[in-house]
Amino acid sequence: MRKISVIGAGRLGSTIAFSVAKERVADELVIIDIIENLVKGESLDMGQACLCPVIGSTDYSEISGSGLIIIVAGIARKPDMTREQLLGTNVKIMKSVIEQVAHYAPSSKLLIVSNPMDSMTYVALKESGFDWKSVFGMGGVVDSNRFRYFLAREFDVHIDKVQATVVGQHGEIMVPLASSVQIEGATPDLEKIKRAIERTKDAGREVIALKGATFYAPAHATSIMARIVMNDEKAVVPSSVYLEEENVCIGMPITLGRNGVEDVKEMIMTPEEREQFTVAARTLRDSLSKVGY
Repeated sequence: MRKISVIGAGRLGSTIAFSVAKERVADELVIIDIIENLVKGESLDMGQACLCPVIGSTDYSEISGSGLIIIVAGIARKPDMTREQLLGTNVKIMKSVIEQVAHYAPSSKLLIVSNPMDSMTYVALKESGFDWKSVFGMGGVVDSNRFRYFLAREFDVHIDKVQATVVGQHGEIMVPLASSVQIEGATPDLEKIKRAIERTKDAGREVIALKGATFYAPAHATSIMARIVMNDEKAVVPSSVYLEEENVCIGMPITLGRNGVEDVKEMIMTPEEREQFTVAARTLRDSLSKVGY
């Protein structure tokens, strides 16, 4: 049986769960949350869409046998909260979640969505004791989609004609690779690409300022990754993954399949992009050190 579990039934978690159900890659979908009425209500509502059986529970034993576990649990950053404070709080939440996951689903693959996403992926990896290939983060897919979206607007082409990749941190110091941009039927224009890069870096904040949070873009990105894993597609996607030399989890192109990370691709970057990537890795390492990792 193909079983997927989602930990966290808030707005993003429930949107992810429904997006995953619509991919029809699960024979059973489990949603876990600490708020019983919320998670039961979400499971009833989703289940009545008749896409797949949905179980909502506060009991982690329900995740047993899951092939993929998507972790969305954590608090959102408040206006008066520093990133270090957010990281410190969500580390505690992630540790408690991983303790249950490692106990009930030790053979699962972990897809991390909780923020700060790269740091949470690292914490999940270290606390679970899982092989590094079994733990990966979502950010690169949504960031690359956003980059493609803004490039399509700048060049006035359909988004299907745009290829572009974002690596590095999922956050302010992400690295949208100008060198990766390919646009069918359009002449490269560096100024347009630069504008798209700046819009991409600010995309999440822009949506949050307008409506309070982002749901659809990250949920769709997560469902794409879930489909790739469950169908063993062995597709190349940007994802937060453990790099031993840097001792962080950070966005890189990977080959993804049922067994998790098949391999990490070496990305061709300009010297400037390589320096930006190095800064992102160093910043992540410094942040993790401040919370004991």
